[in-house]
Amino acid sequence: MRETVDILVERITKVENTLSVVESQLSLLISKLISVQQLIDQKEELIGKPVYANKDETAKIFRLFLERNGIQDLNPISIEKLHESMARNGLNSEDNEFSQTIIKERDR
Repeated sequence: MRETVDILVERITKVENTLSVVESQLSLLISKLISVQQLIDQKEELIGKPVYANKDETAKIFRLFLERNGIQDLNPISIEKLHESMARNGLNSEDNEFSQTIIKERDR
């Protein structure tokens, strides 16, 4: 009888340990899901708004992107300055296949 009790205690301990691991993994998964949901919520807030509506915030995010990716010595310019530069150099965005593809994707 004592052996049976010992075996049951051992099995219950294993089950408790397994449940502890499952609980930890579930907690981590829930944490990640909450983070993903927060990103989804942020994206939904931006739907219908041009990404460049807040130029200061967009510039800040872009500089952070460049920094995190080790890109240095790059001085980003505004879209207006880019269009001016393109026009000065004889590039018309309506004749530029790359620009047209970007415009089509943006308008989708």
